[in-house]
Amino acid sequence: MLKPAQLLACTLAVAVVATAQVPPVGVRDQASLLKSSNAKLAANKKLVFDMYRTIVNGGHYELADRFFTRGYIQHNPNVQSGRDALVAYIKQTRPQRPLQPTLTFPLIALVAEGDMVVVATVTHEDDPEKPGEKYDTTHFDMYRIENGLIAEHWDHVPKSKAALTFDPNTLFEKK
Repeated sequence: MLKPAQLLACTLAVAVVATAQVPPVGVRDQASLLKSSNAKLAANKKLVFDMYRTIVNGGHYELADRFFTRGYIQHNPNVQSGRDALVAYIKQTRPQRPLQPTLTFPLIALVAEGDMVVVATVTHEDDPEKPGEKYDTTHFDMYRIENGLIAEHWDHVPKSKAALTFDPNTLFEKK
């Protein structure tokens, strides 16, 4: 028979295991997320997907006018609004890389409704409880499309000086 202290220890151990995070994973076929029975929704998803490949992953700021309105509204507190401000931010935070056929981030979901597109990707974050280790979580971005271009962006990134030089692509580069 277990003593009360042993019973408590076993119960807590089971509770910790039962509540452990299930890490998010990306889909195997990113192109399957571009499909929609609605042509406008499919086009909006493709616009955002191609922007990620070209601007976010590839750093090809010179192509920003293919994806963003001049008056682009930015709700991330680390980046000013306007396409020109976004171009300056991309220039200072990442080198240009060859374009890839898919996102270099693990893509979980790409959802379109009306003029909005939501992207969910896997991100690796520093584990505050285990210095030197990382854990996987989900990053969300939402975009509003206007006349075939991205007009507005939201995400959950907090204000940070580190964000002014952070290249998210480095989270997934093989060392």
